[in-house]
Amino acid sequence: LRKVHVVPVLLGAAIPRPDGSTEEYETFCRAMLMLFKPWRSFQELKNNDDTWAESFSRQHFAPGLHKIIQNMNVENECKDARDAHA
Repeated sequence: LRKVHVVPVLLGAAIPRPDGSTEEYETFCRAMLMLFKPWRSFQELKNNDDTWAESFSRQHFAPGLHKIIQNMNVENECKDARDAHA
């Protein structure tokens, strides 16, 4: 086990949207698995034959983590509402 705790950091402009295109949803699923599923090697995140969405849908997160994942899109929803009423 690690002697020093680390926090993964996603590089890029923003957290992908779960309500966007299929490609964006795949990226969202990959990001959520990387952040919230315990893993030590990349192969533990998904099977080679699965899509990120399939692997994400099979993952069972604790209720607290599930709520955090649901809230990951709140910033995008607020920006959408702002833009719709501007």
